[in-house]
Amino acid sequence: MEISYYAILNYQDYDENEEKYGIAITFPDVPEANSCARNENEAMDMALEVLQLSLIGDDGRWPAREKLPKPTPLEKIRLDQCEKAVLIKFDTDRVDLSKFKFFK
Repeated sequence: MEISYYAILNYQDYDENEEKYGIAITFPDVPEANSCARNENEAMDMALEVLQLSLIGDDGRWPAREKLPKPTPLEKIRLDQCEKAVLIKFDTDRVDLSKFKFFK
């Protein structure tokens, strides 16, 4: 099953001169999915990982599609000046659950 949600990257504490530090990551539709990163590459990796961890059940299984939060369309997401929305998506059939130690 393919899952996709928009992550909000907040650059308020980002140092443009050094191009690092302080990118906050949140998901409007998955409030428990929060993280931070030092740069954009790390932000994309962290966003994917925190989204997967937030959605997977305690039993190590993905919830049924009807139990997932409904994704907000991009045009309904309000952004501040220091924010941008990035679509994070993955296919549950391609996620290696062994990378999550507690699901081995």
